[in-house]
Amino acid sequence: MNTMKWLVKREFWEHKGGFFWAPVCVGAIMTFFLAATLFVGVAMGSKHGIHINGNVVTDLNGFMSAKDKAEFASGLATGYMGMASPMFLVLGFVVFFFCLGSLFDERKDRSVLFWKSLPVSDSATVLSKLAMALAVAPLITVVVATITAVVSMLLICIAAATMGLNICGQVLTSPSAYIAPFQVAAILPVYVLWALPTVGWLMMVSAWARTKPFLWAVGVPVLAGALLSWFNAMFDFNLNMSWFWRNIIGRGLLSVAPGSWFGLTDVANGLHANENGADFGSILAQSWQVLATANLWIGVAVGAAMIYAAIRLRRWKDEG
Repeated sequence: MNTMKWLVKREFWEHKGGFFWAPVCVGAIMTFFLAATLFVGVAMGSKHGIHINGNVVTDLNGFMSAKDKAEFASGLATGYMGMASPMFLVLGFVVFFFCLGSLFDERKDRSVLFWKSLPVSDSATVLSKLAMALAVAPLITVVVATITAVVSMLLICIAAATMGLNICGQVLTSPSAYIAPFQVAAILPVYVLWALPTVGWLMMVSAWARTKPFLWAVGVPVLAGALLSWFNAMFDFNLNMSWFWRNIIGRGLLSVAPGSWFGLTDVANGLHANENGADFGSILAQSWQVLATANLWIGVAVGAAMIYAAIRLRRWKDEG
């Protein structure tokens, strides 16, 4: 376990820019633009008023009813974590390209010769990269996303108070405001299992490809799908190409995107948003329902097999 801890630390140190600074920078940029937008909006609203349903409003407190204020506060407390959703898209890109280069880059720069000289097994090395991609990176993103979302929520509360609408107390006393980050974190086990086939495929190609791993990992499957679709259309083979693109190409290449199970399975049929905004309770429940699908467990088995293949390839791959 101590060896694995240091191997994971090594991966973090070597890829700190993607795993730590990328979400931090995205969060900082989002917060800056939100603060700038709110500042300009409040300044213009105080001077010229805000146009709401054809009315020019300078005092939101007098314009909104008690019910409207309660719904606004509840919606903000319930859905503020949704403001950090771009950071989870960044996570998908970071994990994708990390896995794609994880075993290829160490052969390219010959650092594999140094690491193979140490008393560390190929299994431990590959599994440390897997742990970095599927455990550490998502946790870092959740923490940074939560901080970004909380700051954004407070900025909105301050801007609303400046316009006469004091909802900060209602938001901060709402249980939803404290539950939302834990609901997002509770989706991580689903993400780990769901992303395994894409991670396994990318790491296997990374261990095998001598050059241009992106073309092998992405170009070959997409080209194969395009040719198969063309032959199916030309010769009327009656193949279910939508199933192929969804369960082979989409599942194999896009599973590292958080929430992609909503587009690649039927669990989203019961997904809904309540009247106050995003319903993270529903998102969490529907996400965990993916564990009851064969799609997920077949992907886990295939992904585990490809991880094993990546370990074997790293062990025997010609370094010349």
